[in-house]
Amino acid sequence: MQRRRLIQSALFITGAAAAGSLALTSGFAGAAATEHGFTGVDGWINTAMPISLADLRSKVVLVNFWTYSCINCRRTIPYLKRWQSEYGALGLQIIGIHTPEFAFEHDRRNVETYVRQTSIPYPVGQDNEFRTWDAWDNDVWPGFYVLDRNRRVVLQCDGEDHAHEMEGAIRRLLSLPRTGALGLPGDDPDLSCIGSPEMYFGSIHPTPQDGGQSPRLGEAEYSFVQASTPKLNEYQLNGVWSREGEPLVLRSARGSLRLHYSAAKLFLVATAPEAATARIRVDGREMQAVEISWPTLYTLVDGDTYGEHLLELEADTPGLALFSATFG
Repeated sequence: MQRRRLIQSALFITGAAAAGSLALTSGFAGAAATEHGFTGVDGWINTAMPISLADLRSKVVLVNFWTYSCINCRRTIPYLKRWQSEYGALGLQIIGIHTPEFAFEHDRRNVETYVRQTSIPYPVGQDNEFRTWDAWDNDVWPGFYVLDRNRRVVLQCDGEDHAHEMEGAIRRLLSLPRTGALGLPGDDPDLSCIGSPEMYFGSIHPTPQDGGQSPRLGEAEYSFVQASTPKLNEYQLNGVWSREGEPLVLRSARGSLRLHYSAAKLFLVATAPEAATARIRVDGREMQAVEISWPTLYTLVDGDTYGEHLLELEADTPGLALFSATFG
C-alpha cells in the first residue's frame, strides 16, 4: 500500500527549517510522540535494555513499523541500515517496530534470524499484540515516522517510495546541508510496471484460485485442466491441498501450482516441516530450484522483464505451506 500522509506541510524550507527546525501542523504531529511511546512491546533485539522515547530525547528518531516476510519492508532495509551508519553519530536513531502479519512472525527466533541474516544494526521491538501499532494509529507495512529532537512527529509516510523525502527531512533536522541528489537510485524503485496485487492462499483473505476448480475450505483434491492456463492474477492447483486460516498446505506426496502474474519478480512466503525443493518453470522454461525450509519470504523469480508470465511450481514435500505471493 502506497498511501501517504504528510504531517508537515510539504516540509518546505523556511529560514527556520534551513537551520534545522521544521514547522508543524495540527493533528498527530502536534502531540508529543511520548504520549504514544513503545506500548506493550514484547521484547527487544539489538539492545540489552528496553527503549523509551524519553531515552531518545536528544536524538532525531525514525520509527519504522515493519514485518520480516514483507517484500515492501525488505526493499527499505538497505537504506535504513545506510542511514543509521551514516547519520547515527550525528544524532539519528532508527527504531524498528516489528508488528507481525503472520503467526510465525510472532516467534522471536524467526525475527532474530532475519535481523542477524541482514545485519540490521538498530534496535528492533517486537509488537506482537499490535499495541504500539494501534497507539500510533499505524495501518500499513512499512510505516515511517520521523521525530524531531523534541519527540514530535514531523513527517509520516506509508509504504515505499519516500526514501528521498525522508532522508531530506532527517538531514534538515540534523542541520546538515543538502549537497546534490540524496540517496541511491534504487532507494525509491519504480514499481509502476507491476500488474499483479499481493495474493493470499489461506482462508482469512479472499484468494484468487481459478473458480473452475471449485475452491473450498479444508482438504480437497484438485487437478489441472489440460491445456488450461489460469486467468491473469489467478492460480490453479494440482494434488491434495488443505486451505487453512493463513496457509495453503500440501497434503499429497506431490503437488503443483500454476500462477499467472504480471511483473518481473515473484516472491513467495512459505515454509516446510523439512527442506522442500520447489521446482520452478516460468513460461515453460526451467528455472533454478528453490529450497524452502523456515518460514520466510523466498525469491522464486528474479527477472527483469515486465509483462505477463506463467509460474509453475512443483514439490514432493507434504506439509509445504504457502502463505502469500508478492511481486516486483
